[in-house]
Amino acid sequence: MEYKEDYFTGLKNHRIYYQSWIPKKPKAVVQIFHGGFEHLGRYKYLVERLAEENIIVYGNDHRGHGKSEGKRNHIMSFDDYVEDCYTLSNLIKEEHPNIPFFVLGHSMGSFIAQRFALKYQQELKGLILSGSGTNIMEIPGLLRMLARIMVKIYPSFKAASNLDPNEISSDPESVADYTSDPLINYKVASAGMGVAFMDHYKEIKQRIGEIQIPVLIQKGELDTMVLGLDELNTDLNPKDKTVKIYKGCKHEVYQENKKMRTEAFSDLVEWLNSHL
Repeated sequence: MEYKEDYFTGLKNHRIYYQSWIPKKPKAVVQIFHGGFEHLGRYKYLVERLAEENIIVYGNDHRGHGKSEGKRNHIMSFDDYVEDCYTLSNLIKEEHPNIPFFVLGHSMGSFIAQRFALKYQQELKGLILSGSGTNIMEIPGLLRMLARIMVKIYPSFKAASNLDPNEISSDPESVADYTSDPLINYKVASAGMGVAFMDHYKEIKQRIGEIQIPVLIQKGELDTMVLGLDELNTDLNPKDKTVKIYKGCKHEVYQENKKMRTEAFSDLVEWLNSHL
């Protein structure tokens, strides 16, 4: 397998870091959109599993995350992430033309993937949403009000994110890896990022039904970090849709204990193979 890491130029001339894993006889490409506060390097188990199936994997660290440039945990619109990801998509297609192309978005990355598919679904074979829904975890009303005030006068103002790492996974090792990762800063987020989260689904709710490519949704039964799966399931209704709910799993089904993550990986691979 060939491994590569490099940078491309994203919006506003930010240097965006990306990685790729290319097996010798690839049959598909999956581009991963990682979640908020984290980076692509956390997806090593998923990458390894897909590579075993001769599936190419690409992904970038979103601006303000990981090794990419940009203010940490700050954005004014998820559409900026979308356009960075699309720049990488074009690089991928130049390198691997005529290979079935899928997008996989986790958590915040699933919000980005929803928007990406609305704009570019004609270029995709399918869409995978992990830990998805329509809204983020419950945020105190005072914090929501503060974000809406500050986004108008000081959008990069940082406040507590209210993220509890213990809600990511029921696997203590995964939680420990998350909290000790020097590329993760989960404790604060900007006012701009907070409002982007809060307003995301309101901005696309009336259009998400336009997505008509095959969709796979994978969700932990005990996920408290992204809410609104029922609303998403109702609004997002292509002819080909598969929803998998994993008992005992929290937010990150690919970072659960070995038994649980193996089930999620197997379902993902089976779905991809059935859509080639």
